[in-house]
Amino acid sequence: MLPERVRHFIETEALLQPGQRVVVGVSGGVDSMVLLEVLRRLGYRPVVAHVNYRLRGADSDADEALVRRFCRRHRLPLRVARLDLQTRTGGRAIQATARQVRYAFFRRVALREGIDVVAVAHQRDDQAETLLLNLMRGSGLEGLLGMWPKRRLEREGPIWLVRPLLAVSRTEIEAWARAEGIPWREDVSNASLHYRRAVIRHEVLPLLARHFGAGVAARLAHTAELLQAYYEATFRPELRRRWQEVVDESDRALRLEPLRTQPPVWQQRLILEALRRWLPGAPQRHRVVAQALRLLQAQPGRRLELPQGTIWRDRNLLRFRSRSRSVRPDEGLLEPDRTLQLAGGTLVATLLETVPERLDEGVPLIAYVDADRIRWPLRVRRWRPGDRMQPLGMRGHRKISDLLTDLKVPVDRRDQCYVVCQNDEIVWLVGYRLADPFRVRPETRRVVKLCWKPEQSLPEKSSVS
Repeated sequence: MLPERVRHFIETEALLQPGQRVVVGVSGGVDSMVLLEVLRRLGYRPVVAHVNYRLRGADSDADEALVRRFCRRHRLPLRVARLDLQTRTGGRAIQATARQVRYAFFRRVALREGIDVVAVAHQRDDQAETLLLNLMRGSGLEGLLGMWPKRRLEREGPIWLVRPLLAVSRTEIEAWARAEGIPWREDVSNASLHYRRAVIRHEVLPLLARHFGAGVAARLAHTAELLQAYYEATFRPELRRRWQEVVDESDRALRLEPLRTQPPVWQQRLILEALRRWLPGAPQRHRVVAQALRLLQAQPGRRLELPQGTIWRDRNLLRFRSRSRSVRPDEGLLEPDRTLQLAGGTLVATLLETVPERLDEGVPLIAYVDADRIRWPLRVRRWRPGDRMQPLGMRGHRKISDLLTDLKVPVDRRDQCYVVCQNDEIVWLVGYRLADPFRVRPETRRVVKLCWKPEQSLPEKSSVS
């Protein structure tokens, strides 16, 4: 019987504990409806999560209604997310966006319910399709592993994703659903050859079955299983060892010299690991990895811009920085005793009627200027190419870019530096250099204390499904 086979798989792969609460992703299709019923019969305690993307109009609402009726009948808790996915994506990459939305919703439900496992209904034929899809994309070893029976929903996250039906075929699932009277709805869009997975499912696998036998999907899934065992026994430990040789975790960077000594195939894999860890969502394609590798031979300061962040070539490091998504502005007007909130921190100007005994507090985030030389408000903005200032103790002007280089400010942090300006004259390169014309002199009677408070106490040193 199907439930007993699933029970055996769950116990063999250590997917769930007996009687455990589990979030079950249910679309209304046959696979997810069978998963829900099997887990219910095996004594697990499901919390059902359904996403209505509203992509198919009345059909999408009918899917939701079916899931609601089933949950009502069996007194199962149900959580539903309803959204207009077409509007959200603009018609592009709908499947990828749907997957992101779906798993994000499952995660929220699990966290709210205090549950640490999410179950989804991928089965053996899905595994064969995934292996072929990744093969067609030119994936390496890890792409050919297919889907794992159990993995973390997010890297380092507390929620596990499990696939209890991964050893069962689609034919077996449908046969059991009919025999047990399990209701389900067909998603006609799954048959659209507009999607690559549908081409694999409806054209490639049937062709392979005609020429190589009906068990071709099972054999492909078995290949993925063997590769997973090989990966766990050999590849993963080696990857961990080589990662430790090249990584600088505190800087979120790879050290150039040990990286250059790695064989080319491992250089590529270590770049890919850095992307996965530090720029999640970045394209994990050969072209991107090749562009990143070219930075190893480039001049310091060269960079690779990606939608998710930047890869920087520093002197001895290859740094990875995720793109800031701060809702705060990166410029504004500064007035006395009013906090100016900016992306990355806050700036405060305080008027002091007497000169402090000590102007050098040993804290670069504080500067004192002569209040009588200030005309309010001051403008605060990111520094720009071509900006110049007269640093404290110097007669001539220097470019901000040269100052940052002399101060050995990491290349990836330079774009984040602010300047405080009076008209077109720079008063302070925030956190680094005060301008000489605004210094506190022996005759100074009142001062302005400028204090930068970053969001972090220190500057940031910063999976295949």
